[in-house]
Amino acid sequence: MSNEENDPNVVPAPAPEPAPSTDTQNRLSAARAFASEQYEKLRRATAEQVENVRRYTQDARRQLHEGWDATRSKAKDLHHAGEEYVKANPTTSVLGALGIGLLLGFLLGSRR
Repeated sequence: MSNEENDPNVVPAPAPEPAPSTDTQNRLSAARAFASEQYEKLRRATAEQVENVRRYTQDARRQLHEGWDATRSKAKDLHHAGEEYVKANPTTSVLGALGIGLLLGFLLGSRR
C-alpha cells in the first residue's frame, strides 16, 4: 500500500459518471421542450399585457388632454365674461371687491 491510500488528507478521485440512458435523455429532451414552450407562452402573454398597458395609457393621456382643453376653454370663457362684466359695471365691481376684501380682512384678522 502506498502512503496516499492511508493519508486522510488526500481526496480520492471521483468516480466517472455513468452515461445517461436513452430514457433519461428522452425525459430531458421533453423537459427542455416543455420549458421552451412555457417560456414562449409567458413571453407572448407578457407582450400582450404590455400592449394592453400601452393602449390604456394612450387612452388615458388622450382623455386627460381633452379634459384639460375643455377646462381651459371654459376658464377662458369665464375670464372674458368677467372682463366684460367689469367693463359694463365698473362701480359695482369695485364696490363688490372692496366689500369682499373687508369681509375677508375681518374674518382673517379676528384670529389673532
